[in-house]
Amino acid sequence: MYSLYKSSITPCLTTSMTILAITTSSPAIAQSNSVDETIDQIIVSAKGGQTVQNVLPTSHVFNLDDIESAQIKDIPALLDSIPGVSVVDSGGRGSVTGVFLRGTTGGQTIVLIDGVRVGSATLGAAALNAFPVEAIERIEVIKGPFSGIYGADAVGGVIQLFTKKGGEGLGTATATVGSDNLSEFGLSFNGGTDLNSFFISAYREDGDGIDRTSIISDGNDDDDGFEETAVSFGGKLTFSDAVSASLNILYSDNTTEFDNTFGADTGFETDTTTLSTALNVTAQLSDNITWINTLGINEDESVTDVFFSDVTTERNSIGTELAIKFGNANLFTIGAEYFDEEVETLDDFPETERDNTAAYAQIQASGGAVGFVGSVRFDDNSVYGSETNTSLAINYDFNDSIRGIASFGTAFVAPSFNQLFFPFFGNPDVLPEESESFELSLVGNHPGFDWRISAYRTDVTNLIGFDLTTFLAGNINEAEFEGIEFEIAARVADWNLSAGVDLLSADDAITGQQLDNRAEQTIRLGASRDFGKFDLRFDVKGESDRVDAGGTEIASFVLFDVSGSYTINEHWKILANIDNIFDSDYTVNLVSPTERFNTEGTQAKLTVKYNF
Repeated sequence: MYSLYKSSITPCLTTSMTILAITTSSPAIAQSNSVDETIDQIIVSAKGGQTVQNVLPTSHVFNLDDIESAQIKDIPALLDSIPGVSVVDSGGRGSVTGVFLRGTTGGQTIVLIDGVRVGSATLGAAALNAFPVEAIERIEVIKGPFSGIYGADAVGGVIQLFTKKGGEGLGTATATVGSDNLSEFGLSFNGGTDLNSFFISAYREDGDGIDRTSIISDGNDDDDGFEETAVSFGGKLTFSDAVSASLNILYSDNTTEFDNTFGADTGFETDTTTLSTALNVTAQLSDNITWINTLGINEDESVTDVFFSDVTTERNSIGTELAIKFGNANLFTIGAEYFDEEVETLDDFPETERDNTAAYAQIQASGGAVGFVGSVRFDDNSVYGSETNTSLAINYDFNDSIRGIASFGTAFVAPSFNQLFFPFFGNPDVLPEESESFELSLVGNHPGFDWRISAYRTDVTNLIGFDLTTFLAGNINEAEFEGIEFEIAARVADWNLSAGVDLLSADDAITGQQLDNRAEQTIRLGASRDFGKFDLRFDVKGESDRVDAGGTEIASFVLFDVSGSYTINEHWKILANIDNIFDSDYTVNLVSPTERFNTEGTQAKLTVKYNF
């Protein structure tokens, strides 16, 4: 049963599962900016232009300053600072990485770039570590079952990346050096006005990396490097007071070396290229009606020559949405979406294309102390049939500072092309995975500090795994999750302080066995302060009671990070950070009960940034 619960963290054929653990958090916890600045930010992904303070689903926003001050190695490392999110890599930068959102793997979470769904249709997940963090100016994370708006795979939630659109000045140049011969270079140019603008950038990263696994035989005892080249473009045109359009393109090409966990390492590497294109046209039809149209193209190719593997996904999509305001605090949103997916592989898949047509509606209403958000969506897929999903969240404001929220939602995960059609494994009769989620939360917003506490339960059925009776993919299991999460963010004596505690029970509903790759207790602490030209930040993370490799216990650990920046003048800025400052030797992921994927020791990085 071990493979059923393992994260998608190997370069080989990966099965999928749906496991949902709802955790909630104060919106201000994960960011370094102040409480008051955070709660006014708009959550685009939640629909309707709601602020962090007012949106009912648990939401997090990282703006450009947050991303820069965190000085993280990749997008998963930034997401790992959010309570309820756990990141499990397979041996350092560039390795295949599982991002568990509320306990779900990447296959149960939708990833969008500028409104366009991205990811591999064969594995059924997006490789978040393949997108350059240097190209991103904003990240939104909303947790919970969002199939009522976004359709398939929104069991754990939605992660949306927004590419850079330009800023003040003419551009920026950056240069970084760090541990393990890390070198990074970036160059960007932008121009225009608030109405018409453009942005273009290029990035390059190269590093020796670490030895990915503890396996030392047959040439595996070597450093496994990573290289990445990325280019992004963003442009905006305003045609009139009512109509505007934006075009955003993000291309990346990275090469990752890895150990051979099955034998001799003769120079194994995987080359991954991704291309995401989003064209958005917005029309303000009246003071109360907004019409948004989105055209998207996503291409994802992964080549591992040693495994004779060359897999390409192409997804084309079109969506249209009307948002209609009525009254002072009510909004009705209705939309439709169509996308088609096509895969090309060296294997002989009996089916290589499928398409999906969907319609959805959401209503948000508020009257006095009571409000609600409800949604429903119908999907019709050419391969696995139709699905209808709903969600409902109700809030009650006890006073101006404390709000109670109760929510329920259903969601589903579409079987991937591998699960349906991979030779000698795929099963075209596999059904979508399904979930039901319940959550109760109390949220406090006070002058100078915010907090949130939540209790949850989620039941998941039709889990897809390897069926030992047929030796094919099948719907073979169930899972259940219960937990409590508490967070607080405060400003004390000019310091922004945060703390978060996750308590999670994630079990096989039939056997009662704890599921792999999920720590039962996690704590995060953070402190940051702006001293004028100098910024300083401390982060601490500890976890315990994690198992892997079919129940093998992993030792608890605590990690300490420190980072800072110094602004010399309006043009020059220096940034530096040290991760795992005490050089802790820890484990998060096992190759087998006796071998592990290695983790990085102390890592230091220094960046010089110049603004034209």
